[in-house]
Amino acid sequence: MSVFNQSFVAAICAFFLLISSVLVPGVSAQNLPTGQCVTEFKAGNDYFTDKVTVETATLFSVEYFNHYKLVTNTKTKEVFGLYQCGTINDLPANVKPFPISVNSVAVTDTSSSAFLDMLGLRSVIKVLGSADLISSPCLQYAKDTGEITILSTNETLNEITLGKVDLIFGATDAATDQKSVSVSTANDPGVLNRVEWIKFYSVFFNAESKANEVYGKIKSNYECFKNLVVKNTLAEKPVVAWVAYEAPSEFNQNTAAYKIADAMFKKQLTEDAGGIYFNSTTLSYSILGDFLKVIENVDILIDETFIAPTLDDVYKNFELTPDQQKYKFLKNQAIYREDGLTGPNDGRDWFENAVVMGDALLEDMINVVNPKLPKPDYQRIWLRNVAKNEPIKISSSNNCSDINQPSFSKADDCSALPPVSVKGDGSISSTPTFFSYLIAFVFSILLPIFQ
Repeated sequence: MSVFNQSFVAAICAFFLLISSVLVPGVSAQNLPTGQCVTEFKAGNDYFTDKVTVETATLFSVEYFNHYKLVTNTKTKEVFGLYQCGTINDLPANVKPFPISVNSVAVTDTSSSAFLDMLGLRSVIKVLGSADLISSPCLQYAKDTGEITILSTNETLNEITLGKVDLIFGATDAATDQKSVSVSTANDPGVLNRVEWIKFYSVFFNAESKANEVYGKIKSNYECFKNLVVKNTLAEKPVVAWVAYEAPSEFNQNTAAYKIADAMFKKQLTEDAGGIYFNSTTLSYSILGDFLKVIENVDILIDETFIAPTLDDVYKNFELTPDQQKYKFLKNQAIYREDGLTGPNDGRDWFENAVVMGDALLEDMINVVNPKLPKPDYQRIWLRNVAKNEPIKISSSNNCSDINQPSFSKADDCSALPPVSVKGDGSISSTPTFFSYLIAFVFSILLPIFQ
């Protein structure tokens, strides 16, 4: 056979191979429509060609086999066996079995709803633990229209309601409940650790490809914002303290407590935003004077007291007055709260979308540390400056523009932001762009002509 004929035959074979790869569907169960099962089980097939790899999170793991997955919550020690429906259930012993993909869920942890929302799986949520805690406008709409049921105080009725769903996300103390799936998102220490839990949720729905896409974009954007801060580091980094007041109650021996947070994700968030995370060897004080003395030189205060929506409430809780200028956070008018976006009944979006939207969370924090960044007109989402009487934004069902569209991160595209250079004193100097150089060049040519 001539060289020409050999090349021709090779080209024809390649062509038909390409055509067959396009026209003949793969065996992956991840190509099936939601709820559809494999119709012809073949033991040797890999039904999960799209896989997740855990990069940052520390409290869950995923292991793939041909027709099932083992998902482990390493904090609660629960192992979930997810076998593709239409195949066989030959899972190892001592795992909770779930056929996939899952079609209906109950959510008792508010952040779980945000992860499902980002995956485009809002419609599988059929039951919510509480209507008051939800800030998502489209979930509020689904609740108002009866598409979602809210659990009540009637345990018998709740048992019937939960019996109709495939699984329950959020239960952390129900290891014997075969429908419960414990989640430990809030316990994973870093910002991106928490974001990566979107991969945990995805495996129950064969939505690994979407999870990889969402996590990849948020991580890349987060790293871009970190670099932006590094390029515009303030000469004197502000000290940021995360604090809370606990009123006297039966849970603290009827003694008021003043707390300083010691959470890894808050430390990481503060430092990635260009601030200094305030910590103390003592994290809880029963004597207010001791507490105030410790935080006297803090530049920025983030008050995590759950019920204290006004500046007067903050003053009252910590026995402060506006004229106490020795406290730097008062002098700076820098007291922030996490209630910038809530539902109608004070359901905090901080515990919902702020968990999965790590890049937007960092963008908010950057603006707290340096109000000139990431751009001069930036509007914070969650962190509200109560010292400057910034209003609370209310999210209601009226804000649901499309019930069928997934949610997406509220962060700006960091790479598309106009270049801004912040001087050491915090003032802005514009960074020259290509167009500014071009205008200057043209002007230098034309000016002598008209003189």
